[in-house]
Amino acid sequence: LLAKGNHEVTSSWTLSHGRVYQTTLGITCSNITIIGQGIGETRILGGIGIHNKQNITLKQLTVTNTNGDGIVMYGAVVELVDIAFVHCRYSGIRVSPTAPTPSQVTATRCEMSNNGASGLTINSGNNISHNVCLKNCISHHNGTNGIFANGKGVVNIHGGSTAIHSNRSCGIFASISGKVLIHLPSHHNTTYNNGREDRHASIGGTITNVEDEQEDI
Repeated sequence: LLAKGNHEVTSSWTLSHGRVYQTTLGITCSNITIIGQGIGETRILGGIGIHNKQNITLKQLTVTNTNGDGIVMYGAVVELVDIAFVHCRYSGIRVSPTAPTPSQVTATRCEMSNNGASGLTINSGNNISHNVCLKNCISHHNGTNGIFANGKGVVNIHGGSTAIHSNRSCGIFASISGKVLIHLPSHHNTTYNNGREDRHASIGGTITNVEDEQEDI
């Protein structure tokens, strides 16, 4: 459990291939749960890095990394619940491509806002297909896109409280075979008021409404 207040990260996180992330806390073990006292109550001032670790759960926190991403994952299995990733230099949530196995990320009632790049960035390479599931998440006022799915990764969006709006570029941007599946009726106001387009798909990327299940809207 993390108490109320600010928890500053002063260490750096170095990956095996030599990349260094400043002011980032590296998670070194699987089966870890970190629980704060709520959004705006427990604040991590720095980023979180996870490489090839499973069953990592983070709940009830605000994360702000003015030097990088809020959380960056390589080949990780992670659950995020009630977390705000705000005012990060780059993306709020980043799923990176260089691990030999895909990441699996589930985010529930999370906010990604006012970040310098995208709220959520997924980069898939080397035929690795990440899987990200968003449930009632919001992504707004980010410097580029609300959601950026680049490469073979899949993003599944659920929940009537979903809102992707007021981002500088696109609400949802799917590129290079990136796939975004919106499990909501087409009339749901999922993405709106974005600077360039609410939905943009290119180079084989797809954004599709899937109405194959009953969603609470």
